[in-house]
Amino acid sequence: MTFFSRGIRKVKNNPNSSCSQYPADIDDICEKIRAATKGWGTNEKELIAAFGPLGPVERYHVAKRYVEQYGTKLVDLLKKESGGSDFGNAVQLLARPIEEAGCSIIKKACSGIGTNEKLVILVVSGRTNNEIKVLKKMFFKMYGEDLAVKLAGELKGDMERFVTACLQAEEEEFDPEVHTEEKAEEDARLFDKAGREVICSSPPEYLKMVNLKYVERAGYSLARSVEKELDGDDAKADTHALNMKLKPEETAALFIESTMKGLGTDEYGQTASILM
Repeated sequence: MTFFSRGIRKVKNNPNSSCSQYPADIDDICEKIRAATKGWGTNEKELIAAFGPLGPVERYHVAKRYVEQYGTKLVDLLKKESGGSDFGNAVQLLARPIEEAGCSIIKKACSGIGTNEKLVILVVSGRTNNEIKVLKKMFFKMYGEDLAVKLAGELKGDMERFVTACLQAEEEEFDPEVHTEEKAEEDARLFDKAGREVICSSPPEYLKMVNLKYVERAGYSLARSVEKELDGDDAKADTHALNMKLKPEETAALFIESTMKGLGTDEYGQTASILM
């Protein structure tokens, strides 16, 4: 899975910095992107060839290095070149450092009439404490708003309480002396009454222990318990957060698949789900 800060090496944004701070191929990728956008129009095929194979860490480095080399933010260049088309929205998300992309997705989710809760869930659930802190700090830097206050005003009821719990960044560090079999049994017993608290506070290693104890006790999983207790989007939100800790790769794949169901494909949602 790709998360905001995991595996990303800090790089100073200094126009005079040495390219030795970056992997060897980053300058070549930047040059290919520049070549694809020079002259009349954009060579989308070349742009896809340059961007498509990149992972989150490489995209982070390319976004930072491009502005150092050419004095233009990559996202601004691609916005100018590709506009608001589905392709343009996709490459503009890819051109942002991952934490900026997450903030941009939330901002779009809150624009217009109503709130796209699915996009909000995608960005805020299943994140580590540090990722949540980075997200909130970046949102304020980009938009001058407190993320928790913003989403509290956009959402209602169980969904608002769920998102608030995610943004509190209260996930515990895994400690085998604290997160014992006995504690897992106790949390499995309490899950039906305090499920959201258990999901948000438990580190993935421990939540898997709780899940096994719950299956032994109830005959079905924590995810099934959530589905039985909640309805609609509330159940989907809590289940997504739970499964992002229990089985992140499978959960991400299912989220991507959901963007292709129904009439047509949710192009923006699909790009966001692949990126996040």
